[in-house]
Amino acid sequence: MDIYNFLYEHFSYSILFVWSLFEGEIGLAIAGMLSEQQILLFKYVLIISISGAILGDTAVFTTGYLFRHKSKTLLKTYEKRVKNIEKWLHKYGSWVIIFERFIYGTHIPALLMLGTSQYSFMKFLLLDIIGVSFWALTFTSLGFYFGQQAIDTLFFIQHHISIVILLILFFFLIYKIKN
Repeated sequence: MDIYNFLYEHFSYSILFVWSLFEGEIGLAIAGMLSEQQILLFKYVLIISISGAILGDTAVFTTGYLFRHKSKTLLKTYEKRVKNIEKWLHKYGSWVIIFERFIYGTHIPALLMLGTSQYSFMKFLLLDIIGVSFWALTFTSLGFYFGQQAIDTLFFIQHHISIVILLILFFFLIYKIKN
């Protein structure tokens, strides 16, 4: 066994867990790619990343709940995002909790806001489990099936988010004009 396999086998799952606590689309894609190469086991990657993400989300939600006044002060720095999240919650309800991980820049503010609003913890936990599972399966599968191309694309998106948003808006406008 060479040193790289030893490191992968003994530390990859731990790193993935910590990475998942704080989000980690690129980490999931890398783990998916390593699963395809049979260095990591796909089912363990999913279980560990889902566990880490749920623990991290629960910690942020609980922080908002227990430290409501300090969290509201912190949320003022995200005022525009919070207003968008409130509109989305009003319009789309529980779906926002399931899909907020996929909307860049809204994850932490959404969880803090839900905690400060005294949203039902059990309802939050159930919806978070669904959303996190979908998130983990999506990004792990991208890494598994598309490997380095998926990782490079995720890096590009994270480093050039404004360009990506402009491209999405451009194509959305073309779609609206055509229809």
